[in-house]
Amino acid sequence: MTRTNRILAIGLGLVLALLVAGYFASPIFALQSLNAAAKAGDRDKLERSVDFPAVRESLKSQLKAAMTKSFAEDPELRDNPFAAFGQMLLVGVVDKAVDAYATPDAIASMVATNRPPSKIELSQGAPPVEQPKPQPKAKSDTETHYAYQGLNHFRATYRDKKDDHGEFGLVLERRGAFKWMLVRIELPMSPLKR
Repeated sequence: MTRTNRILAIGLGLVLALLVAGYFASPIFALQSLNAAAKAGDRDKLERSVDFPAVRESLKSQLKAAMTKSFAEDPELRDNPFAAFGQMLLVGVVDKAVDAYATPDAIASMVATNRPPSKIELSQGAPPVEQPKPQPKAKSDTETHYAYQGLNHFRATYRDKKDDHGEFGLVLERRGAFKWMLVRIELPMSPLKR
């Protein structure tokens, strides 16, 4: 092998290594970019980084599951013949509440602070809640973990060391070789107020 061929092979190997490293590190860069956009209030960048319909659907399914579980675990509701009817009505209220609440500002607040809202009001006709400016937690208060869930999904989880309510998660989905979008926000517990 000549010197030119050896240099070419080394160069090609380095380019390939950089592409592979970029491919696997790209969700962390996307997460940092999403977090920076949320903290800066950059709505355009946030809208390019979040699949809002997918996030809303993930929140609806989680809140409905939490509501169904609370109905099943409550002996008074389980034995009540009107509980199933009430649960059906609340399912519709959950859809409306999430649609009203899961605004770009609310999602930006959750992303910037790495935590869900303390509660979501499930009253019919409740106006969308004005979101306070995100106040990020101190880094030392939050435990963070990253993990791939297959090649096309990446999950970041956050746990508040001082407040053990479970993990708050953000799930990104690959949209091309290096582009990622937020598609799911995983709530640690049901922030419902009935």
